[in-house]
Order: sequence, then structure tokens, then C-alpha cells
Amino acid sequence: MKRNVIDLIFELKLSCLTKEESIREKLALSPAEFRGILSIDPLTAMPCNLLSKKMGLSVSRGSRVINKMMKSGYIKEAGGSDDKRVMNVALTAKGINTQKKIHKMLEDCESVIRKKLSGTEVDSLRKSLEKISDVLIS
Repeated sequence: MKRNVIDLIFELKLSCLTKEESIREKLALSPAEFRGILSIDPLTAMPCNLLSKKMGLSVSRGSRVINKMMKSGYIKEAGGSDDKRVMNVALTAKGINTQKKIHKMLEDCESVIRKKLSGTEVDSLRKSLEKISDVLIS
């Protein structure tokens, strides 16, 4: 029996969430910290309100998570805004190192996929996933 597309998406989501949880546990990160560290370009400062949005949090909740990330040494206050009410943050050396560890673990996961599929199949899969993403997120 053919499985529905949405059933396959839910299976993939669960698998990805399990992998994300494993990475977070290894690095002792909360879900918001994980998203926050991945959301910041290592070479660029980012306004706190934008980081909160990228973490999927309200500005109020985001500020608490950002403060925790600062205390943990993942991010620091950074200049760059003319508006005194806007605080920018940037990754610290610890934050950049943690981001690299996350990317390495994600690359290891992707390499498992690449080993089992041909280059053409990977390209086709990517295009299909992009199309599904466009349909569901638009």
C-alpha cells in the first residue's frame, strides 16, 4: 500500500527531530539555543528582535533565551546599531565552535543520505523537497 505524502513528511520530521535532539543533548543546548546558534552568521552581528524571530520566539521570551546564551558564553553584545534601543549580538569563539560542531554533525547525517543515493537522486530529492517546502510554507 502506498503511503501518503503527508505520512512520509511526518516520518521524516520525527527522524529529523530525533537527530536534532541527539545533537542538542550532546552539546547541552535547549531547542531555542540550538536554533539561535544556527541562526547567527559567525561574521555578522544581529539585532536581538531578529534573533528572537529566527528562534521562533516572542521578543520577550527571546530576550530571556538570549540572556541565557550570553551567560553561557555562546553570544556577546556587539555594536553596529545607531539606535540605542536596539541591542545587537554576535557569536563568541565558543558560539562559533559550537556552531561548527552542529554543522559537522548535520553534515555526517547528510553524508549517510549521499552514500545511499546517486548524485542524480540527491538532486531530484532536493528539488522535490524544495517544491514541498514551497507548497507548505507559502
